[in-house]
Amino acid sequence: MAGPGPSNRPHCAEDSSAQSRSGSHPAIATNIRLIIMSSVRLVREGLATTLRGRDGVVVVDAVDPGQSGIARIANAEPDVVLVDVGETDPDTAAAARLIKAVSPDAKLVAFGLDEIDDDVFACAAAGFSGYVPRESGGDELHRALVDAMEGRMHCAPHITAAMFNRLAGLLREHDAAEPLPSLTSRESEILALVQQGRSNKEIARQLAISAATVKNHIHNILQKLQVNRHGQAAARLHVPLRN
Repeated sequence: MAGPGPSNRPHCAEDSSAQSRSGSHPAIATNIRLIIMSSVRLVREGLATTLRGRDGVVVVDAVDPGQSGIARIANAEPDVVLVDVGETDPDTAAAARLIKAVSPDAKLVAFGLDEIDDDVFACAAAGFSGYVPRESGGDELHRALVDAMEGRMHCAPHITAAMFNRLAGLLREHDAAEPLPSLTSRESEILALVQQGRSNKEIARQLAISAATVKNHIHNILQKLQVNRHGQAAARLHVPLRN
């Protein structure tokens, strides 16, 4: 996998001071037990040759995605599995499920990936901890493996931006989908009047009930909404104005 040396792509997690000064990773306390998975023998053997001798990485096997390869992963108990998700291995999610089933503690790193938003997100959804773009070189591959082991990930600026946009959308959907408390028709009516800025006495007069009854209803509303102010209750439900 020939390609350019280390890129200047931004780090999705905080870089250590040592790395930012020297451009290299700090020393790794233990070796990463790595298995390479690809359906192309030349690819997996070439990657094994590229990574052997790299600091902190021990290539324990290079396997194909078939049943024998999965069995070898189970027996080896690797720390990281480097998975070919290029055109030769299209079913990324299925491969990830099989590996996780036999080696649940192993971290997965995808390689041969087109750095497209949807492809990166698909890998994340499948359970991958990191990825290596198709045009990466040996140094970037080594860095991705170490990062995955240590809970970090590098990604291109457009992927970072897409992640933030996707997260913002998910948070908005979560807020919109939050179930509203069940209020009685009278409680909803009183809350709508509160939203209009009416006082307890004005509400009592309009609904022909006592101010004490209004106060009791408001107390029940606040308890249901788990808020302690009238304005917060109205905002919580976004109740439409009623005349």
